[in-house]
Amino acid sequence: MKKISQFIKKIQIGDLFTIFIFILLTGYLSSILWNFPQGEYLKIHMGKKEIGSFSLNQNMTKVIEGPIGKTEVIIDSGKVRISKSPCTKKYCIHHGWIKKLNQTIVCVPNQISISIIGNQSDYDSLNY
Repeated sequence: MKKISQFIKKIQIGDLFTIFIFILLTGYLSSILWNFPQGEYLKIHMGKKEIGSFSLNQNMTKVIEGPIGKTEVIIDSGKVRISKSPCTKKYCIHHGWIKKLNQTIVCVPNQISISIIGNQSDYDSLNY
């Protein structure tokens, strides 16, 4: 208890100002960097094969036959999710809705992935 009170006595006005500025800067940068734009299209892959690209501006249900069974993908007014899957853990279903650019849901046991893309392809990294 004595060490805590000594530490509090050592904090100066400049220290509090620095901590306050750091918290404001962190909040501001987080809001800018995590505000991804809305996606426009959905790309579905099964293994290395592309099943197709679909617009997010529609309401439809797509059933995909994978190696272990059928996976149901729902597109609803700009967002998408996996609603049914034959996998055991159901992580892909629990992921919920996605709608932002570059978000992905993967069902590993059924080898199905869905990704949100935009009009032009963006690269996360380039290999030389």
